[in-house]
Amino acid sequence: MIERLDRYRIEGKLGEGAMADVYRAHDPEIGRTVAIKVLKPEFASNADIGSRFLREARAAGALSHANIATIYDVGEADGIAYIAMELVDGRPLDRWIAANGRIPHERTLHLALQLAQALGYAHSMGIVHRDVKPSNILISEDGKTVKLLDFGVARMGDADPSALERTQVGQLVGTPRYMSPEQALGLPVDARSDLFSLGAVFYEMTTGKPAFPGGELAVLAIQIAQGKVTPIGEVTTDCPPGFRAVIDRLLAKKPEQRYADGTALAQVLEREVNDAREGGAVSRGLSLRFKVPIALFLVTAFALAACVSVILHRQQQALETMAAATGNSIAAFITGNAAVTIAENAGMPSAQQDWTALQAFVTTAAQDDAMRGIVVADADGTIRASSNPQLLGRRYQSHDAEDAILEQPDRRVTNVSDADGGGMRFVHPVNYAGVRFGTVDLVLKRDALNAALSTSKALFAGLSAAVMAVVLLIGYLSGAFVARPLRRLRKALDEMTAGDLTTRISHQRRDEVGEAFNAFNRAASTAEVRSASTSKPSDTAVLATRIAA
Repeated sequence: MIERLDRYRIEGKLGEGAMADVYRAHDPEIGRTVAIKVLKPEFASNADIGSRFLREARAAGALSHANIATIYDVGEADGIAYIAMELVDGRPLDRWIAANGRIPHERTLHLALQLAQALGYAHSMGIVHRDVKPSNILISEDGKTVKLLDFGVARMGDADPSALERTQVGQLVGTPRYMSPEQALGLPVDARSDLFSLGAVFYEMTTGKPAFPGGELAVLAIQIAQGKVTPIGEVTTDCPPGFRAVIDRLLAKKPEQRYADGTALAQVLEREVNDAREGGAVSRGLSLRFKVPIALFLVTAFALAACVSVILHRQQQALETMAAATGNSIAAFITGNAAVTIAENAGMPSAQQDWTALQAFVTTAAQDDAMRGIVVADADGTIRASSNPQLLGRRYQSHDAEDAILEQPDRRVTNVSDADGGGMRFVHPVNYAGVRFGTVDLVLKRDALNAALSTSKALFAGLSAAVMAVVLLIGYLSGAFVARPLRRLRKALDEMTAGDLTTRISHQRRDEVGEAFNAFNRAASTAEVRSASTSKPSDTAVLATRIAA
């Protein structure tokens, strides 16, 4: 093994290709680890190959793209031509597929777009790769990023014509399994040749199997130039039809039937990626007759739930405020009647105090159906009158910890928990001549308030159910309205794909659906005219496939 090449210290062999070996090396001048690609001895002795290797590598060195491995240096030492390039952390795509099998179509789409953008950039710089294959594509360990390698057999579009012709015609340049038909036949190549090779790579990424499985060079050449590729739909079922059509077009035998270059392909793949992203959030397999009503139902249900919740909360607040005003009036009436009695007894010795009249008043007031309980305490906090006789003479307990509904100076309205019987508590001070002589504490029942709230909830529930039923009906009819013309258009496309170019859609619609029908009819007419002007049935099938796609 080579230990040193020019200024680079060779650390180990990374792999080999048909024309060159690749080594891991260290550049001591800038302390960088690189990959060194060196022509094999049988090619290094050929001056023409060596000079072309260096010239075309220098051309590739002008490329700077996120998905193309960067070339740092090109040179020759001791008669050995070499390329120093970026050492990419990852595995060749062929090893990745061998270890993991086919790549899911969502990830394949994203990786395919990166490769198309890389080739589009190279093509825009006038460079054709001519050896696109899985082993020249490095995929990161997380499987989300790819880099295109090895422009060693690439050519520049503005190179010397005579030298260029020698590399274009009469030589098999590239790896046989991924060569384009024009490469296999020794014909001139351009950017569209790269796209054929890329189509073979996409096919293998999608299916896990090579597009052209032949073993011998002669068999491969026949398969590439004339053979049909096994349809992707027969190998895997989860590849989107749009991406299948892209791969089919890339693998077209004639260059003019493929995309113009990598940039054109990237534009198509961007659309496929966007379609996959938008379609991924929609449930698959359901008809529009069900998708539309389900979506409308969920959106309407969420909106109704939010609105009803806010309305009921506001209504409860309003009803409680009204009930609090009524309760305060009752508490003020009781306080006014108790004030004189409490004030008179406050100025007497305990033995002479008489609370009988106050107790009789409280007992009478407590007989109201809306009343749950009344307590009247003097300034010392002793209960002097109560709807519950057992509380007489006990210490009055405040209820400051309860949640307040309404607070005013020296007054408090709170809710009573169901564990304590439920209701609304009103606490008022007993004032006489500007002096506080005690406290009135009464609890009113919430039965009427709760009944009003229950009635409101029932009415809103009925209204919501009616609205949701109408929404479901409208959604179903809307879905059916859209699904019927789509079925009609799909049937017409299927007939065209089967070869019936006389199919037309008769309609009198003037909406967007009618415009789609008119577009189909125009496409069918164009296909029929072109079919009549050529005797090649394969061209008709290709045109029909394009229109259907």
